[in-house]
Amino acid sequence: MLAAALSLAALAPAARAAAYSEYAAVGAADAAGQGKRSTVTEYKTTPDGKTRWIDRVTVYDVEGRIIELREYSDYGRRLAWRAVNDYEQGRLVRQVVYNDRGKASKVRKYEYDDSGRLYRRYNYSPNGILNSYRQYEYSAQD
Repeated sequence: MLAAALSLAALAPAARAAAYSEYAAVGAADAAGQGKRSTVTEYKTTPDGKTRWIDRVTVYDVEGRIIELREYSDYGRRLAWRAVNDYEQGRLVRQVVYNDRGKASKVRKYEYDDSGRLYRRYNYSPNGILNSYRQYEYSAQD
């Protein structure tokens, strides 16, 4: 269960918006154990409720893991970016982020420590050059 939670926490696409939002928990809970893929579509709506548009689409695999994220702009008329996630042994290991033209804009690779916790997220350009990495450190709270 910890690995699954870390997999969700590790998903920080384009604007880090998806990592802890309520839709991730809802979609994962809906998909997990159901034996089928599921899709959660988020809409933005005007205060009067008369107009709504697609803001984000999240696709889950049969195990409740996020396998694709799509975020829209221009009031839902245009895809802003898309991220595709790859898993091995239940852990997120790779994420490719595509721009609005469908071209890879970044590749992220994830590394875990011996306890199965996310240790590093490497950020590569599409041509394989390492741009940076983010390191995670954990401490017990008393």
